[in-house]
Amino acid sequence: MNDIKHLLTAALNEEPARMTTDLQSPPVDPTDDLARGRRRVLRRRAAIAGGVAAAALLVGGVATVAGLDAGGDGTTGVATTEHRTTVRTQEVTLVAYTGEQPKGYRVEQLPDGWVIQGGSEASLTIAPANAADQNPDSFVNKLTVLSASSDTPPETLTEGTPVPMSGGTGYFRDAGDGVQIFTYQDPSGRWVQIQVPAQLHWDAARSAAFAEGITVVNGAGDSHG
Repeated sequence: MNDIKHLLTAALNEEPARMTTDLQSPPVDPTDDLARGRRRVLRRRAAIAGGVAAAALLVGGVATVAGLDAGGDGTTGVATTEHRTTVRTQEVTLVAYTGEQPKGYRVEQLPDGWVIQGGSEASLTIAPANAADQNPDSFVNKLTVLSASSDTPPETLTEGTPVPMSGGTGYFRDAGDGVQIFTYQDPSGRWVQIQVPAQLHWDAARSAAFAEGITVVNGAGDSHG
């Protein structure tokens, strides 16, 4: 019995000693714990950032696929829009002409911004007001009116697409390099040829409208050359 009491007493005496020893141990340095905590925070932030980037890539991939489906030509939606956007060429409109009439012709209307460079018994030359070539006998890139030569093969005068006119029928054809030729027979029976340059962007109807405002007068004769 005394042995048991002795052991209990010894145990009780040892516990305070251990507590005292623990309290008297030197303070723990928190530097390592803080470093480990910072590393955990950084790893967590990196994981979150990676997830956001992956989500962005996924959304971007869906958008790209949607663009491919919308375009149908292997391009993204934006590129497809640019590809399908066309620049509409603006045809030069006709305006009333009130200036001095040229020799051999009476003119009722001109392309807007264009002027009469010269008229003769053989031809009428019309060009942009700021044209570098001011020679009325040069017809390149100019709107010209010619009385058909008497030796012109008759079949060539009716080549092209027929176009109704108030006094009959005109004929509109492509001469190459964007140049169009409009031919018609005036009330006197004379065949007239109009060379329409590419920069006017005229169709058959516009060419016919210009021809309706041209009258050959003062004995203008054949065009040669």
